[in-house]
Amino acid sequence: RLFLFYLHFLSEPTLSCQEQLRKAFIVISSNDGLDSEIAMSPSIDLQDLPSILFPLVKSSAMEVALSALDEAWALVNVSGMKQVNNTQISLHLFDKMFHQMVIKRLFARSDSTWGRGAIFPIHIYRWEEEFYNVTLLNAIKSARLEQAINDKLVRDDCRKRRQTYQCWLEILRHQKRSRQIFGAMNYMVALNMKRRGYCVLASWKLKQLSACDIQRVGRGFLGRIKARIWSMMNEAATLIQTRSRMYLARLELLQLLAVHTSAVIKVQSLIRGVLARRLALRRLMTLVENQRMDNANKMKRHAWERGIWSLTRLQSHARRINAVTLVNQLRQQRRREAEVRHAMDSRNAAFRRERKLYQRQLEEFYQRMKNDQDKKEQNEAKILQDQIRLRTLQRRIKNEEMKSQEPDKVLEDALATDKWKRDWLAKIEVDVAKIRDYYAQCLDKPANRSEKKTRSIARKRIKHRVTEVLARADSKKIPMETKEARVIAREEVLHMIGEEERARLHDQMNKEFTKREQNKEMMRINIETAKREAQARASVYAVSIVSAACRRWLARKEMRRLCLERYEKKYDGEYHTFYYKNKRTGEVSWTKPEAMGLLFDIPVKDEWVVLRDLHNFPYYFNASKLEMRWIPPLNVEVCGGTVEHTWWKEHPVRTGPCPNFALDCYLNEEDGIRYCKECFDKTGNLNDKLPDYLV
Repeated sequence: RLFLFYLHFLSEPTLSCQEQLRKAFIVISSNDGLDSEIAMSPSIDLQDLPSILFPLVKSSAMEVALSALDEAWALVNVSGMKQVNNTQISLHLFDKMFHQMVIKRLFARSDSTWGRGAIFPIHIYRWEEEFYNVTLLNAIKSARLEQAINDKLVRDDCRKRRQTYQCWLEILRHQKRSRQIFGAMNYMVALNMKRRGYCVLASWKLKQLSACDIQRVGRGFLGRIKARIWSMMNEAATLIQTRSRMYLARLELLQLLAVHTSAVIKVQSLIRGVLARRLALRRLMTLVENQRMDNANKMKRHAWERGIWSLTRLQSHARRINAVTLVNQLRQQRRREAEVRHAMDSRNAAFRRERKLYQRQLEEFYQRMKNDQDKKEQNEAKILQDQIRLRTLQRRIKNEEMKSQEPDKVLEDALATDKWKRDWLAKIEVDVAKIRDYYAQCLDKPANRSEKKTRSIARKRIKHRVTEVLARADSKKIPMETKEARVIAREEVLHMIGEEERARLHDQMNKEFTKREQNKEMMRINIETAKREAQARASVYAVSIVSAACRRWLARKEMRRLCLERYEKKYDGEYHTFYYKNKRTGEVSWTKPEAMGLLFDIPVKDEWVVLRDLHNFPYYFNASKLEMRWIPPLNVEVCGGTVEHTWWKEHPVRTGPCPNFALDCYLNEEDGIRYCKECFDKTGNLNDKLPDYLV
């Protein structure tokens, strides 16, 4: 019996404790532990209550549960004015016991929190928490958790289908409104209202041109950023090349200095040799003169002759030595001048070659910068057009998919209702066949006390029906025996029992269907209410988002206006890059102000400036157009002064026109020529010609 009870209990563990006790009552009251549909009027004795509670209630709480049931039984008997001596408890009396406060408070929900809130609500009752053993309580929790999950999945599936159906209805309404609008437009065009359409087309073209201008400005800004990056990379490469050339030139200069030093040392050694020989000659002449004067007394006449001859020879020898020394000095001087001239020519030729190479590289650098910027703008324009085509294609595909969807919610509901009815009808037929077979088995071979009781009831009905069958046979004058009438009466009773069961099941089906429709209607009302509330919240949230976005856009616009008033963008000729200067504080930064954002930048003033390259050569550069040239622009007046062109590194230094721009405030009234500040200072009349505020 315990095994059968556990089998019945675990088949439906999600039932409430009240339903489980009622089911246990029916199982214990039957002789073989089958379901309640087999027993006609189940009843047990008051002493059999522990057999109902034994599988469910733990041993420590058995006394409390029995006392509660005894008290409820006593209250029911007293309220019904029955005798207490009758200890039989019927199913009806057992149900009344559940409505007493002693038992009803135990069937309330437990205060302990278990489950997952509103998503997976799982309820445990006080009876289960206090009296059930651990095995049954865990089985109940797991079963109710699984049921809550299944219910949540079913609700989510219904919600998704309902949302799909609502979306499809909105699409249909939108298409209907679109067709109505297009029909009205065609009707207005048919009534000679084309002028308004032309005005709308013109405004649309104007907006399209404005959008194209905005896109072009954005692509130009991104192109300038990329060009600036390439410019920095090329400047770094140019700086490395310049340093390497300077290192090679320094090595060559050291070699020339070594050759010059060796030549000077050699010349100095020759000069010292000549001076030493001259000193030796002077000393020799002094000795000869002394010897001559000593021998003069001895050989006066001979000395005079010999002295004249010696003096003549010495003078000729000295003149010869002086001539040779002078020739050698002139020869050395010419050789040194030739070597120095050759070295200077070689250095000038190398400088000119290096200058041509550097000039070509600088021109190629600026041209490459400009070409990269143009190419980047073209690529960005092409990418933007491709993105627009892709988005248009995606929208078209999405619209076609949405148009191809059809509403199937009503059809699904109808199919579900038909399937539910078919299942119920099939269940009714199966139950009718089962009840007929059961009564036939009870009449033929009863297996227990309950079936025997059922057989006695059926035999009474058959016996009463036999009289009616014989009466009908007599009225129709059909000869019939009692045995044959009993067989017919049995078949009629079985048929009547089946029809009664069919009628009862039909009533139950109608009640279930009414309850099901009411639940569906309540669910639909709740969903519509929640949807309206969600739409209201979404509208408020959308308004707040749009207002916040507008405020941010206006704030960014005001910050850009303030940045344009306070900052200016200039070009640094030394580092070949742009920098930003604060007009008020004079602060300088390589990065633009953060308030300008990524898509906007401060415009550069469209003017020509004079810059110097690594060889100090002047050239003219326009930062706005990224254009450079070696000759002055035609629309700019150049200084009329003359300066030394020291950047050519020649000797003598060549002179030529000043490369700087002329200023209006430096006008020489004598010759009517405008000068730059440096050239005007050289004239010596700066304080006389300048205005008072410049002085």
